[in-house]
Amino acid sequence: MVNRRDWLRAATLAALAAPEARLIAAPQKPAAKADSIILLWMAGGMAQTETFDPKRYTPYETGLKSDRVLSTFPSIPTVLDGVQLSKGLEKTARILDRGTLLRSHRVGDLGFILHSRHQYHWHTGYEPPQSVAVPHMGSFISRTLGPKNPDIPAFIDIGQNLEIGGESDSLKAFHTAGFLGGEHSPFMIMDPKEAVASTRPSEYLGMSRFENRYKFYRELVEKSALREHGGAFQKESLARGIENAHRLLTSPPPRHSISPKSPPRVLQSTATPASARAVCWRAAWLKRARASSRSPPSTSRSASGTRTRMATPAPKA
Repeated sequence: MVNRRDWLRAATLAALAAPEARLIAAPQKPAAKADSIILLWMAGGMAQTETFDPKRYTPYETGLKSDRVLSTFPSIPTVLDGVQLSKGLEKTARILDRGTLLRSHRVGDLGFILHSRHQYHWHTGYEPPQSVAVPHMGSFISRTLGPKNPDIPAFIDIGQNLEIGGESDSLKAFHTAGFLGGEHSPFMIMDPKEAVASTRPSEYLGMSRFENRYKFYRELVEKSALREHGGAFQKESLARGIENAHRLLTSPPPRHSISPKSPPRVLQSTATPASARAVCWRAAWLKRARASSRSPPSTSRSASGTRTRMATPAPKA
């Protein structure tokens, strides 16, 4: 018969040993190699049941009730045993072994009306509203790893339109570094076509006037409420952010060029499905065009709204 003291001793040892045993038996995690992230944020994208998490497919028939429809496309197999995608993603299915498909993510119960509340939660990890400004996940990475090139912001956001009407303030609320300091805020490029111009002073302003305005701006900052009442961390972060912006705008172009050898830590591209398809189509065309030395095509829109693809022929030898 086991007395009370022996039983407690045995139970305590078992409780202490169990987690350790699991750690010993667990396989060793592979070392992380990636030190940069490209996030394609597909705003207004297709539902997961029509793409990466297909459900039961019911063919359409007259009088079909909506509660019988779980997926509007049939499933197709992938290179991974037991994993299926929706029809239409055949190319993705063939290379799925090179990526990671997460189906365990569950969004918070934040209502079904405002998409921006869910975007806030996804980008920050916090459920809105918050009593303080919280950082975007890109700002966390910027703060943790810092820039790979001192002349390039560690966190760049391309294509995000912050003026969308009723939800504009909600979008602006999480496109910030929050309490991590302004130096880690995203470098916003609203229009991808203006990316190069965003890194240089306006040609109508000129370098001389730019430097003069920069001088007066520094004087205004010194007299601001933040400089007078802010904490040392806030003041230092603001000063570094201003210095980083000035260095980006005044450094020679080769030093702040984004390349595979000098990428930002986080590059977020916000796009609708239509614009994303255009980007993918153009990238595929460029790949094919390298072999034939043709110029890449451009896309124009006629007065009737019809898109026309145009390719400029290569000059004859």
